[in-house]
Amino acid sequence: MPKLEILVRTPARPRPDSPRLLLVHGICVGAWVWEEHFMPYLADAGFEVHALSLRGHGGSEGRERLNDWRLADYTEDLRQTAAGLADRPLVVIGHSLGGAVLQDWIRTGGNRGGNRGGNSGGQLAGAALLASVPPWGLAYSAWRMLLSAPDLFQQLLRLDGKSAAGLDPAIMRRNLFSDDLPDATYARFMARVHGESRHVGVELQGWRPFAPAPWQAPPMFVLGGGSDRFIGADAVRGTAAYYGVLPTLVPRLAHALMLEPRWEDAAQPLCDWLLRLGERRG
Repeated sequence: MPKLEILVRTPARPRPDSPRLLLVHGICVGAWVWEEHFMPYLADAGFEVHALSLRGHGGSEGRERLNDWRLADYTEDLRQTAAGLADRPLVVIGHSLGGAVLQDWIRTGGNRGGNRGGNSGGQLAGAALLASVPPWGLAYSAWRMLLSAPDLFQQLLRLDGKSAAGLDPAIMRRNLFSDDLPDATYARFMARVHGESRHVGVELQGWRPFAPAPWQAPPMFVLGGGSDRFIGADAVRGTAAYYGVLPTLVPRLAHALMLEPRWEDAAQPLCDWLLRLGERRG
């Protein structure tokens, strides 16, 4: 088992009996994507926040074997990390690939340890999917991307576990971020991105089931960006319908939502849901 990087932000004023939060990133990045905005924002709201770098990502071990890893390996990373936080209820928040990992973890027993809506330690108290891979996979979104953003589709086909050096930075910026993203923010982002496992890229198309049955899921929150060219609004609505909740669609928000100029427009409804979740559990 590779050693995993976990970033932690503790609140100055903890919210009584609040669940811990565990953030799971998307492709080609690491826990660092949450560090600038989302982690301090949620900690300021009173939550203890943890962010996981999946194996081969961020500061976790396994980069040299990135092309060997499969979705089940990433799911095991989440399982092991959640097990270390099992003394309190937990809410897991997954973005993009991280949403698929989260769904696979729930499917394979991630929400065991307490009854839904209960207060037992170690229970998965809730799950949030942000611009997430939908329950049926990315095949439909890939065909949609091929028609609406063929340049982005071609760039993603070039991804492998070695590096992201072959990607066109202008195309990636245009398709993953809003037009008003500061140049300095994008430069910092591109300096840290890397490749991704080809095995995982294929699995995310949906060739093998990774989503739980809707009745297996804990309380769910589903959010996406109105300007996301990767996970479109139809996929966000479909994901929400699958889990029986209403979607939150944020106008003028692109895929890399935690680094967007309007990141707070995504963080605020997430935080509101977390607070309502805590009230229901109290």
